[in-house]
Amino acid sequence: MEELLKHLTEISIRQQQIVEHMATRQGETEREVAALRFTATQWAPLPDPRTQATQLLPKMTVHDDIEHYLGMFETIAAREDWPREEWARILAPLLTGEPQQAYFSMPARQKESYDELRKEILGRVGLSPIAAAQLFRAWEYNSRLPACAQAAELSRLAHHWLLAGSPSAAQVAERVVVDRYLCALPRPLRQAAGMRNPRTVGELVEAVELAEMTMRCLCALRGPLFQGRVYQG
Repeated sequence: MEELLKHLTEISIRQQQIVEHMATRQGETEREVAALRFTATQWAPLPDPRTQATQLLPKMTVHDDIEHYLGMFETIAAREDWPREEWARILAPLLTGEPQQAYFSMPARQKESYDELRKEILGRVGLSPIAAAQLFRAWEYNSRLPACAQAAELSRLAHHWLLAGSPSAAQVAERVVVDRYLCALPRPLRQAAGMRNPRTVGELVEAVELAEMTMRCLCALRGPLFQGRVYQG
């Protein structure tokens, strides 16, 4: 009987040793797998934004509206979290025609800046009056650039803004009034009215009145809804 108990005890001890060994080995294996995964992650090449751009955005054609195309690029670039300092390099392979020539004609350091590239492209291809007005207001003097070149750029923006379509003197004055009025509006009203792209004072007033009426309706709707939620709570 004693021999049997001794034998069973030895078997139990041996089984326990085997279980402990397997547990230790499993832990080592898990650590090795984790290390391999980490190494693979460290060495895995990051996707090239230029390759992603060609998959997410078609190459520009002569029929594309340049402002709309650049707007789509900026939306995608922000969504994909591409570094802004790389935007110009990412955009370059997608350009064709005059925008592409604008890129290659720029100095090497200047073409690395997306903002500078955007200004150059829009300056060459042409601007809508609204876009030109925005760039005109945002213009700042750059002490690193020749004064005559900057004056020419500002004059070009003013021409696109105020003289596009050969307007009369009264129409030029009206464009200035529309721009000043829009700038003075509160941000929500300015955004809502600006989306209608008003070109005359009459169109601007109509856009502002429509935006105000829409906002009043929204406030009136939110009031009862909010009160209902409070009452139910």
